[in-house]
Amino acid sequence: MALDVGKALKNPGQVYPFQSSVELEEMEVLSDPVHFTNVNLEGEFFCTGDHRVSLRADARAVAETRCSRCLEPVQVPVEAQIDALYARESDPDDPDLYTFEGNAIELTDAARDALLLELPLQIFCKPDCKGLCPVCGTNLNHSTCSCQEGNVATGPFSALKDYVLNNEEV
Repeated sequence: MALDVGKALKNPGQVYPFQSSVELEEMEVLSDPVHFTNVNLEGEFFCTGDHRVSLRADARAVAETRCSRCLEPVQVPVEAQIDALYARESDPDDPDLYTFEGNAIELTDAARDALLLELPLQIFCKPDCKGLCPVCGTNLNHSTCSCQEGNVATGPFSALKDYVLNNEEV
């Protein structure tokens, strides 16, 4: 979504409010697919006087991804603050600077960057999600399995369990 900033470029210092919705493509974050839907921005922008545009906005969206434990689809609301600076030319000393041409600035990159920073590292379908069985992959929220009966550990570090439990120095 492009935002027309022509008025701001002609009137440096004058603040202009705006509301906009943005479409973001699905992306992969930490090996999980993430798609932001219902992305809405509300804020203000102004020209700083040197053909740069400062934009401040609140972004709200719904992140559609999968549960970190059971891999079931999940939706979580995400809110972020956008504080972006746009210029006609890139500046190697300022990697956070967004560029624009003409009288329109593109909002998608700033919205995506801000929302990604606010996305939790782990997202769960519910706080007490039991996840998947590490042996057979059964979703333990829906059914049980007999893989873990007797608590016999078969993982690569199971040999260390006795050492940790029986050694006083650890």
